[in-house]
Amino acid sequence: MFQTFAAQTTPEQGPPRLAALRALMHDRGIDAFIVPRADAHQGEYVAPRDARLAWLTGFSGSAGFCVVLRDIAGVFIDGRYRVQVRAEVADVFTPVHWPETQLADWVMDLLPKGTVIGFDPWLHSAQEITTLTQKLSGYTLRATDNLVDAIWHDQPAAPSAPFTAHALEFAGEAHADKRARLAGQLCSNAAIITLPDSIAWLLNIRGTDIARNPVPQ
Repeated sequence: MFQTFAAQTTPEQGPPRLAALRALMHDRGIDAFIVPRADAHQGEYVAPRDARLAWLTGFSGSAGFCVVLRDIAGVFIDGRYRVQVRAEVADVFTPVHWPETQLADWVMDLLPKGTVIGFDPWLHSAQEITTLTQKLSGYTLRATDNLVDAIWHDQPAAPSAPFTAHALEFAGEAHADKRARLAGQLCSNAAIITLPDSIAWLLNIRGTDIARNPVPQ
């Protein structure tokens, strides 16, 4: 996907947004809240509505997450973004080298057992939450509505552009044939496909929900 590198947020926007999130966490009895760069599909590209990490912190990289505590907010970034993150986030956020530092280890170093950790279940895989639950024994992981959405008052609307058929001359294979081929290779009775690009390929459909990316959301 083509990237413009145009800044969508500025560092000075981060502190008031972080303060608003912490106020809501306090009201909800939540000691930590996880803000991933993810949507419900767990794909690499997210629609503007799902760019919660960038909106909250200013960090615009393609991978990472933020864990907001009441007195520290860690932005977890891998080696690609350690220079970029310093330019994009305010000093109220603390860059954390990831995956060298794992979320569970970081939380256990900073918070006592009994802490309530909130997360939006739509934005994490079941395996992620299972692993966290196992590692954070003695902590409470609480599924909740997305707290960032609650304070993001001008959040873009959910994608709603129509799907279009991808012509056979460009797809190279009819979607019925693709589905039959997939069915013939299954080792079980069904396959669950969630990534928009995989669904778009399988069904020969396209969309315009994300700029410069032809998959529907």
